[in-house]
Amino acid sequence: MPEINFITILDMFLLLLFILLLFRWILANSIRRKHRIHSQHGIDQEVIMEIGGIQQYLYIRGQNISNPIILFLHGGPGTPMTPVLHKYQYGWEHDYTVVNWDQRNTGRTYFLNKKKADTIIASLSADQVVEDIHEIVLYLSKRFNQDRIIIMGHSWGTTIGSLFVQRYPELTKAYVGISQIVHLNDGAALMAAEIRKKALVQGSEKDAEILERLQKGLHDSLKATEAAVVKMYKIAKNYISYMSDSFAFLKAGAVSPYFSLRHLSYFLRKEKLQAPLSEYAIKHDIREQSSSYSVPVIYIVGQYDLHFKYLFEQYYPLIKAPYKNMISIANAGHNVMMDKPDQFSQALQKGLREMNKVTLMDH
Repeated sequence: MPEINFITILDMFLLLLFILLLFRWILANSIRRKHRIHSQHGIDQEVIMEIGGIQQYLYIRGQNISNPIILFLHGGPGTPMTPVLHKYQYGWEHDYTVVNWDQRNTGRTYFLNKKKADTIIASLSADQVVEDIHEIVLYLSKRFNQDRIIIMGHSWGTTIGSLFVQRYPELTKAYVGISQIVHLNDGAALMAAEIRKKALVQGSEKDAEILERLQKGLHDSLKATEAAVVKMYKIAKNYISYMSDSFAFLKAGAVSPYFSLRHLSYFLRKEKLQAPLSEYAIKHDIREQSSSYSVPVIYIVGQYDLHFKYLFEQYYPLIKAPYKNMISIANAGHNVMMDKPDQFSQALQKGLREMNKVTLMDH
């Protein structure tokens, strides 16, 4: 039997790689063409501008620039959503102009300032990020002639979003918190306790013991807490029907028209690039802020976002605002807009319409 030549194997690998890249290019371009903004009043624009002393990246899309503006604050810290926006955002763009922003030392903003990344780390703070938001909001307000804009945060984005809308309510039309964080470790501890109850009801002493150990082992490390929560979800699968898609981001990014493969190198450095914000995130407790808001607030939670949902449901009654609403999306987890994009889009737009009716009646 003849031996397979190494060159032949290499050629086959390169051919397969070429086919995969070609397939990716075809799918990405198909998505871009299908969702091209054709309206003469619309916008589909990448913006690079100086914010907080460095170049930062915005991506703006919408069918009519007269529509209300949504500034989307991604989670992480350091997880840009621009590469996966095609999975959930298009439905909003008929009624809103949506602005995605790669935050300081994140994604495309990181690449714009790659040589200064270590200097940026040295001064990186939640306060600085909130002031970055302030500059962006002033720019958007002036450019689109809107006095106030909608601030929408997801996960970590709810931490900085909540800080911003309380600091600058005069610039905020409404606040939308998706998977709102209250306190990461307390949320994880409550998650463990709730699943432990289910385990004990079903007689699983082993799972109950593991959960109790995980609960007691939580400490001030974002990485450690995230690892503990992953283990909690593995046990939770025995007691809830929800099954998360661990590869959702990977699959979405693989065919994204808004993501270049060269950007993968960012994720290899993400932990170091976001270290100061990760330290802040694990310690931050929204209960230490005022629970009063001067602007309308809407919260969207996934039914199975256990790490965040249980604690937020306890905190929600304390919130005071001109208008408040909590919307639960069935069979969705932490990345609720990716899990159930159609239901999320309908809930978001219905919530904002109801908010507008109530606030108009009040005036």
